[in-house]
Amino acid sequence: MCAGLILLYGGIQEATRERAYQKQGQIVEAVVLSKSIQRASRQGNPSTRYEIVYRFTTADGRTAEGVAAVTVEEWESLEAEDPFKVTYLPGAPEASRREGEGGMESPLLMMGAGSLFALIGGVLFVKKATRIWRERRLLREGQTARGTVLAVEATNIAVNNVQQWEVRYRYPDQYGRAQEGTSGPLPPEAAHAVGIGDALTVRFNREHPEDSVWDRAQAPAPTGETTEALGRRRLPSFLKGLANFAVMLGLVFVAIVVAEAVPAMKDLERFMVRHEVPLLAVTIGMTVVGFVLFMGSVLYRIFGGAGEPMSQTEVEDLERSVRMDARPVFARVSKYRFRGRSAGSSFSEQFTVREAKDAWKQRGWRTSPRWRSNFVVMTGVMLLTIGLFGIFIVIGPNFVKLLCGTALVYAAVRTIIAFARA
Repeated sequence: MCAGLILLYGGIQEATRERAYQKQGQIVEAVVLSKSIQRASRQGNPSTRYEIVYRFTTADGRTAEGVAAVTVEEWESLEAEDPFKVTYLPGAPEASRREGEGGMESPLLMMGAGSLFALIGGVLFVKKATRIWRERRLLREGQTARGTVLAVEATNIAVNNVQQWEVRYRYPDQYGRAQEGTSGPLPPEAAHAVGIGDALTVRFNREHPEDSVWDRAQAPAPTGETTEALGRRRLPSFLKGLANFAVMLGLVFVAIVVAEAVPAMKDLERFMVRHEVPLLAVTIGMTVVGFVLFMGSVLYRIFGGAGEPMSQTEVEDLERSVRMDARPVFARVSKYRFRGRSAGSSFSEQFTVREAKDAWKQRGWRTSPRWRSNFVVMTGVMLLTIGLFGIFIVIGPNFVKLLCGTALVYAAVRTIIAFARA
């Protein structure tokens, strides 16, 4: 959501500047000072660029200079002291460009992508916030019932490489009808604090009895741990998340200040504006190729013989995990089981950095289909990550360039260190 809002803000800024050029831009006749050629190279420009440096005088008598890219025909025809028409903004003559340059395509692309990311992130944020608010309200106002643990099951969710579990329980509502609910993803130590058949405290909504939450604060404390200590240990983690969110906003503020204060960032922005089309072509191409390599290799592993057939129980568990947060709440229970034929295929892969490093040294990509596929997936993920971040670096404002570039450098350094120490 934050990334989308930042990109949307940058797009609005670019669109505002473009509108300013269209409505307030002043066309004047500048004088060519010099011209140069930025030749194509593998490390820099993908194509030769022809530039001229010009000087013009504003309506109020101020003098300003600028740089513009022109076609090879214009570059050959122009000489020093030749006239050259440019457009500038009256309040900011340093912001100038050749007459007829610009357009709303890039701002609209930024605004569209930013709106999409903000919408997706906003939906996830609202969904998570609603769930936290609902659980806190039930813990505070819900009717208490004595529930019984039906199952302690593993989920398909992992946090920091730790598989999460959930507790499924049954409880009676105010009319004595049996209802079922789940705890949601929990760390292993929290989920395994109870076993099948154990009693636990449940709080449910009287108006919608199927809506419930496990009151973990009422669970028996482990040996040697006081109830007060247990309550502190089980406090909701949203305060920690709020602190992380504040840190992130602080980083964004620092990035905005640094991006506007460091001259090198301005030079980088001008460079990317001059080469926006080829840079976008490279970054979008990397994103597409990375996604194809990553997803194609995964699908090949599933359907190419590496996958293992899924049993009826495993298919039902997958269905349950997918619908774990379904609404209305009874859908989380009613759709776990289904009749008829079902089929599925799955595979899992896990290896350490040391194993990947050894496989690379031993040229496992040539002798082992498993490692060949793993290296293709890793290459795809790398290209996909660089390409996605690269798109934001190319079209985003300066502080987005700084944040995304720093994130890429950080990830690269950590990865190189991990492989070096393995």
